[in-house]
Amino acid sequence: MKKLLVAVAALAAATGLAMAAEFAEVDADASGTVSMDEAMAAMPELTEDAFAAADADGSGDLSPEEFAALAG
Repeated sequence: MKKLLVAVAALAAATGLAMAAEFAEVDADASGTVSMDEAMAAMPELTEDAFAAADADGSGDLSPEEFAALAG
């Protein structure tokens, strides 16, 4: 059981690091948020409605958490 927990923790850490790296690549201006234009450059199929739905706080940009939820 302990080995399984360690494996799950390692996978979660690796996934988190990969998502952080992906966010940094998409955040072209290094503002700490992803604009619609930046998101569209990474995901050309993204619609304005999908972006707006992911923008939970209505700021007009995606935080790292909002981006992670969108990128799934």
